[in-house]
Amino acid sequence: MMASEMTVASRWWWRPGWTPGRSFYDWQVVPTQPVADKLVEIFAPTLSRLPGFEQVDAARLRIDMQGIGFVDGVKGVHLAALVAGARELLAELAPFQLAFGPPEVGAESIRLPIIVSEELLRVRADLTDALTAVWIRERIPDYGEPLRPYLALAHATHPTPVPEIRSALDEDGFADFALDDTVSAVSMVELLCEDGRYDWSDISTADLLSVPDPVVERSVFDDPLFGPLRHPSLSR
Repeated sequence: MMASEMTVASRWWWRPGWTPGRSFYDWQVVPTQPVADKLVEIFAPTLSRLPGFEQVDAARLRIDMQGIGFVDGVKGVHLAALVAGARELLAELAPFQLAFGPPEVGAESIRLPIIVSEELLRVRADLTDALTAVWIRERIPDYGEPLRPYLALAHATHPTPVPEIRSALDEDGFADFALDDTVSAVSMVELLCEDGRYDWSDISTADLLSVPDPVVERSVFDDPLFGPLRHPSLSR
């Protein structure tokens, strides 16, 4: 959801189904640490001039990919099957590039939109397939909804005029901002909402395909005439 033409609303309100003490399982992509640190450093001066926003620290920069469900409704055996299925499917996909676009004003945040690549769609499809292998489609959050990924840089703490936000971003030259990162894993987290803020703990990780190191054939020495001689253990 994009912001209205007038104000950005505070993010801190109870979403449907949420109650104090309740938590939610979610699949997320986590930026690499150098990129996360760089984003915080780049945008800190601008966000510090916008008192209606709380900047997201590097450790909390995440990209939602696929919701799973409230923790109290997920059986342990189902969770194990979901993780195993996602790991098996994602292991067939090689690491790929993630591209961030210029910052935009959302309904409750300042965020970086992410270019939806074929690889990112494949990740979403694999996570959804892992869920449908265990549950019916009606149980899967946002099933069939298009993927609109973004990374929230700062969350609104109280209503702020949109023109003021856009002016600050333009003044600091972010109209053409772009940054790339590498996705090599997807994280399952338990999302919490306590004391007026969202936080999470990591539950599991599904790694993308790792290209093994090439097998180097051992040799005793390189003979100038016949080439490398095979090690005795490999001669049989």
